[in-house]
Amino acid sequence: MQCELAVLVAIIAGSYADVVFPSTHDGATLAPSVLVDSLQHWGRQAASTYERFEDWDACAACQHPDIADTQVNATWSTMVPAFSRGYVGIQHARREVVVAVRGTTHVMDALADAQLVQVPWPADTQAHVHAGFLLAYQAARPHILGALRQIEDDPELAGYSVRFLGHSLGAAQASLAFADYVQHANTTERRRYQLVTMGAPRVGDSAFAAILDGLATEHAAGGVQGFGVLRVVHANDIVVHLPRMLGRYVHGGREVWARGSDAAGWELRVCRRAGEDPGCSASVGPLWWSMGDHLEYPGMRLGIPKY
Repeated sequence: MQCELAVLVAIIAGSYADVVFPSTHDGATLAPSVLVDSLQHWGRQAASTYERFEDWDACAACQHPDIADTQVNATWSTMVPAFSRGYVGIQHARREVVVAVRGTTHVMDALADAQLVQVPWPADTQAHVHAGFLLAYQAARPHILGALRQIEDDPELAGYSVRFLGHSLGAAQASLAFADYVQHANTTERRRYQLVTMGAPRVGDSAFAAILDGLATEHAAGGVQGFGVLRVVHANDIVVHLPRMLGRYVHGGREVWARGSDAAGWELRVCRRAGEDPGCSASVGPLWWSMGDHLEYPGMRLGIPKY
């Protein structure tokens, strides 16, 4: 009930709330423009999952010059055991493989969001994750892993980076996909992997967050700004503070706290501490949480989804 009341208050108050940012933040660093450009690129990839990306040429969001040359290798749209949509694509100019998973826009997604019970993470029974998020990922898993295995076997794609991207529920599924695949990747070039989430809810407990942090450290050399797991938060986004269950859910990775818009420009702060830095978005109280901030990220501004 506490969570539901907080959500209601935040939705009502969100459009009137001022962005809460410290004037100074010891240890946090303002990110250079190269990170802004990279996040906008990945935000456009994640935003494209909200349209009919199976026909890339007919997908309006997919025609931005930054991502129009994406070669889509695999797509999925599942109903059983849960609803999930996304694609695996290649951008040869950037020597990059992208795994992009769609966020919450469908009633079945909302049902997955509501399943707050935690279940053991199959790869490590000491860790626990959100049951609904895991169910959605399991629907996508054979499609993601099948496409990535084919890419790993292609010598022409050797050395390409592999990035897992998602917004909202898609960010939760991308987190699970990243942990699942990278923990078992059959390659000696494991530093090529990175997870970038936007508006991600908390996915699991502290043990699962430790898994992400461990992979982030192991793959630091291959990540933008030296981090293998980047968790982007737009100002007062409400979703990043959920689920709230007496500390049973904890974020992993390095937070990038963002303020602004594509039109006005972005100010990004790379937070000092991994996980939930008390000087970054964790400092924002429930009365200031905003649903509007959840719908806008670098390279992404969502309204009513077209599909």
